[in-house]
Amino acid sequence: MNSIIKSFSEHGTFVQPDSLDYILSKEDPTEFTSFLTKSLKEFPLVLTIDHIKDIEQLTKEKETPKPTADTQEMNDLQTKMLSQIFSGELPYETFEEVELEYDDPDKEDQIELPDEGPRKDEIPQVIDIKKVKGWKPKAKEYDPEINIMKDVTGNSVCEGTTSDFTKLFVNRYNSLRRILRNQRRELANAIPINRVKGSGVKDVQMVGIVKDVRTTTNGHRLIELEDETGTATCIVLKNNRDTLQMANEVVLDEIVGIRGQLSKNGDLIVVHSVVYPDISIQNERHKADVPLYAAFLSDIHVGSKQFMEDQWQAFLRWINGEIGNSRQKDVAGKIKYLVIPGDVVDGIGIYPNQDKELSIVDVYRQYEALAEQLRLIPEHISMIMLPGNHDAVRPAEPQPTFEKEIQDLFTDMNMTFVGNPCYFSLHGVEILAYHGQSLLDFATNVQHLKYNEPVEIMKVMLRKHHLAPTYGGYTPLAPEHLDYMVIDRIPDIFVTGHVHLAQISDYRGVTLMNASSWQSQTSYQKMLNFIPDSAKLPIVDLKTGNVTMMDFSKKL
Repeated sequence: MNSIIKSFSEHGTFVQPDSLDYILSKEDPTEFTSFLTKSLKEFPLVLTIDHIKDIEQLTKEKETPKPTADTQEMNDLQTKMLSQIFSGELPYETFEEVELEYDDPDKEDQIELPDEGPRKDEIPQVIDIKKVKGWKPKAKEYDPEINIMKDVTGNSVCEGTTSDFTKLFVNRYNSLRRILRNQRRELANAIPINRVKGSGVKDVQMVGIVKDVRTTTNGHRLIELEDETGTATCIVLKNNRDTLQMANEVVLDEIVGIRGQLSKNGDLIVVHSVVYPDISIQNERHKADVPLYAAFLSDIHVGSKQFMEDQWQAFLRWINGEIGNSRQKDVAGKIKYLVIPGDVVDGIGIYPNQDKELSIVDVYRQYEALAEQLRLIPEHISMIMLPGNHDAVRPAEPQPTFEKEIQDLFTDMNMTFVGNPCYFSLHGVEILAYHGQSLLDFATNVQHLKYNEPVEIMKVMLRKHHLAPTYGGYTPLAPEHLDYMVIDRIPDIFVTGHVHLAQISDYRGVTLMNASSWQSQTSYQKMLNFIPDSAKLPIVDLKTGNVTMMDFSKKL
């Protein structure tokens, strides 16, 4: 089974559980997998049953379709499939202060673009910022207070050995088991798996890592749980709807608690409840004692032809007090921090034919152009910048921050470089910043989650206390000895980027936001009829916790 999944994942394709079951039902699943991969003209993001059966039908007909028709059919199938994944057209409203929900995938690939031939880089213009007479920003009166609490930068020790992976999962297991046993009363009497059969207790409680999870043909949910002593097969019956709903959120490699009872023959645990670490309802948030704001500026994508230069320049003029009404200028004057959660440039070689969509084809020059733009941010504002999957850092998460060669471009600014993810505090307000590549993993593996609703996925991350549990999925993970993806302390603000949406929500006192982007619709998004929600700037009042959203897609 693993070899089949790997065969498709090498092409960036996920296999739905029912599709995998269908492949495994064949007389020679390996040979059938080879047949499918050879028959696919273009690999879809998710391989569905309909997709497989269409390929089989075309083969049975023994007719040689014209290449253009076959390619068009496959494109139609892919477009239909992707439309289901990113389902739903969301209503579009424009406000200066609003909680918004919009729609846009981040992975722009598999698009054949015309060759435009040699061209010169098109560098974003460096505008002239005029000093506004009489504008006295409140934030200038206060010194910055930035405390980095958890960051892989400077602490990476992994070499990719088997021992490294063992240490990663042992650390994850111990960290989350401690949270589950200390904070969830349902697991106060949890016992090792190897003692379950001989315990004689009716209420079985245990904690383990999910070795396998699947839905049976009868609609029950099977979870294979493992700890350091052994494994146990747990079943959630389909008529137990509340528990089944919780079990449908279980993903591979995460740490969960199980309460249930041993079946009569002792080979199964009948699950009564699935227990996640979650957040206490009484969770209290920290607040600053100063009237300062933090703004969140994600996915700038300097170097892309779709970089929104006009909207970006409007942002720069506003944050310098040049434009906006009196209230908007007052907000700009209270911004003390600018948090930048990844994909600051468009990068190179991120997806096929990306060079045809670049305005700057040299990645180092992209960072130079970014530095020229950020140099226009007022000097009293401190910036915290972390990388994303488009940036020039290792792709595996957690990602250490940018190399010194890139950092040196920003030496004349109030810039703090951190890794992805990173915990830090601003005047005592704790922030978890994560670029968000694993949002796709959750949307693919949990049925009710959608890629165009990132704040809903972020709530699940908080319930699980983990940003990216599944190894071998869409998100590459580095086997650090400390699992930096564990959410071992509850933030006051949790911010992601990656999906180019402007969304704000709240979960048990934690402010959630996806911080928009500064890149307009790409050709890949246009093919799928997805409209990015760009040029929005979420802003948090660190003293009150209130959130506002500045909209630069319209003239102020």
